[in-house]
Amino acid sequence: MEFVGREREVAQIRESLEEGRNVIISGKYGIGRTSLAKHIAKAMKGQWRFIFVDFSKTPASVCHYLLVELFPMHAFDHKHIKYRSSRFRIVTLELKDKRKHVLVFDNLAKLTSPKNDLLRYLTWEKRFQFIVIVESFLPCDDLFLLRVRLDPAIVVNLERLCMGSVIRFFRSLSEEYELHWTENHIKDLAETTGGYPLRMREIALREIARITYGRDKEIKERG
Repeated sequence: MEFVGREREVAQIRESLEEGRNVIISGKYGIGRTSLAKHIAKAMKGQWRFIFVDFSKTPASVCHYLLVELFPMHAFDHKHIKYRSSRFRIVTLELKDKRKHVLVFDNLAKLTSPKNDLLRYLTWEKRFQFIVIVESFLPCDDLFLLRVRLDPAIVVNLERLCMGSVIRFFRSLSEEYELHWTENHIKDLAETTGGYPLRMREIALREIARITYGRDKEIKERG
């Protein structure tokens, strides 16, 4: 169980990428921004390659990581290439992997001038598409500048799931795993999540593990 909910957002992001647009995903911590991007990456991996990068790091660190990921077999010393040189190689060297490349920049809390310059450089040749995962507290001016830099781009704001959707999730889980939960128990579980997908997944895995352990123990005792 790697991912729950967000069918509408999944369709929206996939369609945007396929039409050549970039994506900005915004939301509070725990709302499932990175999980959503990873789910899409797994679903589209046949013709697309997604590279996840921690964008809270310095531009030099980001470029070093990208250089290693994109060109691991090149005969140069990645560790000693300077920032501008590595940045140049990222946008000019031939990509052996012919799939479309999506750079997923995670953990953007502030669009500093150096990071803005790096984005400007990487987006200039239209070689890559981007998913940028931003914190909910990213300043409005930074978000505006980011949209301009990634144009064309859409912004996907992740909110908590409604209780109806959460209840349906736990109800289907009960049926799939033959858990025999009552409607009251399902509602209690749904309320506990607060509508956060990561919390839903955590509770679901815990409940399944608990019940599976109980069943296994009962079988052993009978044997």
